[in-house]
Amino acid sequence: MDGLIQAVVYDTASPANIYSATVMHMVDGSQKILMISSKKNIITLESKTINDEVKTYPVELNFSNISSNAEIFSIHCINRYKEFDDFVIGITYGTIIDELNSETYLNIYSGFPGSSLEAIMENCETLMLDFFPFKLNHAIYVCETHKKGMWLLSGSDKKIHAYKSDEQKITEQEIEKHFIEYEDTKDSIVLCFDTKSFSNYKKRISFYGCETGYSMVAVVDSEKNEILHYFAEHYQSPVTIMELFNIHNKTAKTKHILSVKENFIPDCNTINEKEEICLLVGSAVESAVVYMNVLKNNLKNAITLTNSNRHQAIICALITDVNFDSKNEILIGTYGNYILNYVYKNNTWVEQQQYDIRHSVYTICYLDTTDEGVKDIVVMSERGIHILKHEPKDIVEILRSRLNILKVKEN
Repeated sequence: MDGLIQAVVYDTASPANIYSATVMHMVDGSQKILMISSKKNIITLESKTINDEVKTYPVELNFSNISSNAEIFSIHCINRYKEFDDFVIGITYGTIIDELNSETYLNIYSGFPGSSLEAIMENCETLMLDFFPFKLNHAIYVCETHKKGMWLLSGSDKKIHAYKSDEQKITEQEIEKHFIEYEDTKDSIVLCFDTKSFSNYKKRISFYGCETGYSMVAVVDSEKNEILHYFAEHYQSPVTIMELFNIHNKTAKTKHILSVKENFIPDCNTINEKEEICLLVGSAVESAVVYMNVLKNNLKNAITLTNSNRHQAIICALITDVNFDSKNEILIGTYGNYILNYVYKNNTWVEQQQYDIRHSVYTICYLDTTDEGVKDIVVMSERGIHILKHEPKDIVEILRSRLNILKVKEN
């Protein structure tokens, strides 16, 4: 995070939560972020050029079928195809009926391939829930050799629910028939969970972390829906973050940097099982831990992120390459206002820098907000939306260095 500057801050009407942001990944590599900016508003970020300078600004989005007295809890989006954009967006929210009663809902918004965001926001299916919703996510399962997606939602009833959305109707599915690893949540509310398929989609690796401190990781045969390996751990406080990742970030080789093809865009649903897969786990009280090479070592080779709990509870995390070295770094957001940056050096994780946001950090995303080719860190905090940008001189220096490498290789 060396050289990052806080360029923009937008105040929001009310604090965010840890489920307040999702990123739309287009097939051309561009991205758009959707954020819950208040109890009932969702915004995105747009950019325009003013006096030869690109400015970023928030734009409110008007999703249909959400009442004026609603409180939005979580948001998530899926791009259903690799060949073209076909987005589906899920939103959970609740409304207060009276002093003693409230109702909760899941809205699914969809369109046709190539539909604009405006068109998608108008086409809504609604399902009333009988529990308070927490994390909204999706996962891929295999049915008769075909890959299919399903919505997953954790709730106050201590379950992870599965939903299909087709033919203008949302229907709940028996989760054990598609994701056997999520059938038993140990009678606890699940705060974080995710599934990543191996590159051929024949196997997957899933995890969840609970309010009780229980967490599990499972390797599953996707075609048979059978658990092959199962590892569990128990922490002293609620598990707030879990992330699977490879050490190396998928980037173009320098010698191919000028001829990257469209199919280079990473598949967000998969993880490279041919490289070392690591698991980050963080809880409300203890320091975060990285389990190295979980397919080989299970949960036996753990590296503690030293002092990662010194700024109160760990709330969120992002794993990405922010220093352009083709290796992933770990960014941890804390309730005590700081983002901590850890890098992998000499077979251990070392804190490189901390950044003071001055407000509790709830979500961290990394995307190009201006379509200029350089990604920004977008943070949602207790105050609002913060955009951290790389110093232009640092980007120029990196670009010059890589172009010099290309010239040397060509000669």
